[in-house]
Amino acid sequence: MKKKEFLKKKIDQELLFAKKNSRKNRRVALQALRKKKWYEKHVKYIDCAVKAMRSAHEHMDILNKVNDLIKDITEEHEGTQDMSDTLYTSVSFGVEFDENELQAELERLERNLDESVFEEDRMEEQLLCPKVSSVGSTSQPAKTEEDEIEDALNHLRRWANE
Repeated sequence: MKKKEFLKKKIDQELLFAKKNSRKNRRVALQALRKKKWYEKHVKYIDCAVKAMRSAHEHMDILNKVNDLIKDITEEHEGTQDMSDTLYTSVSFGVEFDENELQAELERLERNLDESVFEEDRMEEQLLCPKVSSVGSTSQPAKTEEDEIEDALNHLRRWANE
């Protein structure tokens, strides 16, 4: 703001100088008016720069709030993921298994299975389970936690883009 005040004083000085020389020396008076216009132009630039900086500052506050919200949502999601992982590992009774060994054992079981076991199961299913019509259910499936988080993120994105 000091620069702006300085330029305003220079504008007043040049205007006074132009008035004094308007009758004696027109060339000097025109030069003083040119300087005055040049100073006025710079005052406008300073005003525009100040407005731009204030606007940027306001927008930075909004962006910081949005970033904080996204960070909170991400942290919440990571927390639920940690709980999910903990529940998954607790189901395995704290014993870790080699996935490759489990896959190999499953393949051995599949090769050695007797097809008659499956035939008995199919017969029991046909007797116990009534046939379901092929028309799809009109109710929507329940939303999972991931769907709810995705909906919340989409809502936040729409809000940020408004």
